[in-house]
Amino acid sequence: AGGTPYHRSGVFPSSHVLLSSFGERLGHLDEAEHRYIAKMFARTLRRLATSCPRMFSRSLSSTSLAPQAPSHLEASEGTSKEATKEYASVRPLFRLLLIRHAESINNRLYKELCDTGRANLWDEWRHADPPLTEEGWKQAEQLATRLERNPDLYDFDGRGMRISRIYTSAMHRAMQTALPLHRYLKTATEVWPNIHETGGIFHVKKGILRGHTCNQIGVEFAGFHIPRETIGERGWWRGGSETYAQMVERAEATKLT
Repeated sequence: AGGTPYHRSGVFPSSHVLLSSFGERLGHLDEAEHRYIAKMFARTLRRLATSCPRMFSRSLSSTSLAPQAPSHLEASEGTSKEATKEYASVRPLFRLLLIRHAESINNRLYKELCDTGRANLWDEWRHADPPLTEEGWKQAEQLATRLERNPDLYDFDGRGMRISRIYTSAMHRAMQTALPLHRYLKTATEVWPNIHETGGIFHVKKGILRGHTCNQIGVEFAGFHIPRETIGERGWWRGGSETYAQMVERAEATKLT
C-alpha cells in the first residue's frame, strides 16, 4: 500500500511479517508440502540471482560466506537438499523488509460500513489521503520497538545485517507509520513518492488533490529526507486517479539502485 532498498538491510512502510509468518507455518506442514515449498524456494532463488545480479553474488570457491539455509529447509529428502544447496550458493548484499502501513481511518471506516451494510457509501465517505487512527499509531509504535529490540527479525542468520535506511511513500499513513521507526531505529528515512498505492490521491467529489507539500512534510516529519525535485509546494501528487496503464508504467520505472 505504498506504504516496501538498502545498502545492507532496509524497511518499506507497507512485510517481514510475510516472511516470519511463512516460516512459522512451515513447522506445521507435512513432508510432501515441505518438499514442494523447498522446490519453489530454490526456483525463486535461481530467478532472483539471474534477474537481480546486484542483489546476489556467487561464492565460487566456498560457501562459508553464504547464509545458512533456514532450518525449515534442512530435510533429508533430495528436493530439500537441492533447495538447501541452492540457498547456500547465493549471498545477499542486502535484505528488503516490506511493512504495510498501520491502521488508517479508511481501514476503520471500511470495516464499519461493511459491518453495517453501507459499503455503497465507501467512495463518497473515504478519505483521499487518510491519516492513522489512534490504534494505528499504537501499531506503528509497537512495530518500531519490536524491530529495535529484536534485530534477529531481520538479521535472522547472524550475518550482522542492520537496518540502514527506511523508504516511505509520500502518502500520509505511510509516513506516519515510518515516523516511530525513524525515531527508534535512528535510521535515515527517505520519502519516495513513486512507491505509492495504485490510484494515487483522489476522491470522487473533491476535485484535484495534490497531497502533502514539501514544507508540510518537513514540519510534520522533521528529519525525513525529501526529494525537493519531485515534491514541491503544490504537493507531490499530480492530481486525479491513476489508471492501470499508468500504474504499470510507474512500477516499471521504479527500481532499486
